[in-house]
Amino acid sequence: MQLRFFITTILSKINDILVINNTKRFVIFTNFKIKRNSVMLRKIYLIMAFALITTFAFAQTGTLKGVITDAMSGESIPFANVVAERNGNQIGGTTTDFDGNYTIKPLEPGSYTVKATFVGYGTVEITGVIISVNKITDQNIKLQEGVAIGEVQIIEYKKPLLDKDNLSGETKTAEEIVALPTRSVASVAATTAGIYQRDEGDGVNIRGSRGDATEYYIDGIKVRGAMGVPTSGIEQITVITGGVPAKYGDATGGIISVTTKGPSSRFAGGLEYETSSLFDDYNYNLLGFSLSGPILKKRNTDGTKGNSIIGYFLAGELRSVDDNDPSAIGRWKVKDAVLEDLRNNPFVVAPNSAAGFLSSSEFLEDSDFDL
Repeated sequence: MQLRFFITTILSKINDILVINNTKRFVIFTNFKIKRNSVMLRKIYLIMAFALITTFAFAQTGTLKGVITDAMSGESIPFANVVAERNGNQIGGTTTDFDGNYTIKPLEPGSYTVKATFVGYGTVEITGVIISVNKITDQNIKLQEGVAIGEVQIIEYKKPLLDKDNLSGETKTAEEIVALPTRSVASVAATTAGIYQRDEGDGVNIRGSRGDATEYYIDGIKVRGAMGVPTSGIEQITVITGGVPAKYGDATGGIISVTTKGPSSRFAGGLEYETSSLFDDYNYNLLGFSLSGPILKKRNTDGTKGNSIIGYFLAGELRSVDDNDPSAIGRWKVKDAVLEDLRNNPFVVAPNSAAGFLSSSEFLEDSDFDL
């Protein structure tokens, strides 16, 4: 049985014990008791300051940039408005310069809707724009002049076939990860060209390197051992198979970098259950859940609640399986009675007395086995 929990962004009040997981926003405090004691208050302030520093230090963000032009003439449009929205909330925005260029940063990794507007032009909305960690996403937008007021042109974002910032690798989004028939980070990474994996769930070899030459990162922090991140908690998986950036240090094989999901401005959750007990004897059972929502929202000038300032995201998986690696053709096993006889009489005198003793297992026949 395997139990995996992953929490990002839980802010509560706690005292002496501080645990920071390998994520950008994971802080747990326990056993908090209010004491009118200056020493105690100093401890609390110190912990809160350290938590904030940790949050900013490990934040993983990307950048969106492009050019706004006239669809007919091709001329750039200065002072056009561009906003990036996620889950219905505006995350960032800007106006274009004299040459029609715009840049929105920082943006957390994920899928965004980009809207461009200008007086006298129709609104253009591009859905599903992917922002990746430490990368610049280019998105040029063409506006049509003279379109009826209120009319919005919706365009679906097309993921580039090649990533100019990672020509020898690939980035898998949350939607692509969920669609794959695996829940292993290594197996997801193995779908990238140049990576070998012997079997489902095994380690990977990148471009012929040893298995221990592959480095794993979660939200920019290097980790060792089991990843322990539920699929529902992953926003992106970036695989680098060559030309490893200097910031990753002495990696001789490749890089597998996992970016986790952050909190949302709306309450949302999910529950899933998978089982094979009705169809086979391997008894694969999986229970997964996710929960996200805001804790504190900022107030707009009109008094309404705006985007969330502090939020939480909680995800976990509970898995149990009787056989992790079932055979497609079955396995032969020695009959119980024969096995007991082998234990009692492990050796027999060789037919040729000069050979001494031989193992009794060398004289087994087909009738001594069961499938």
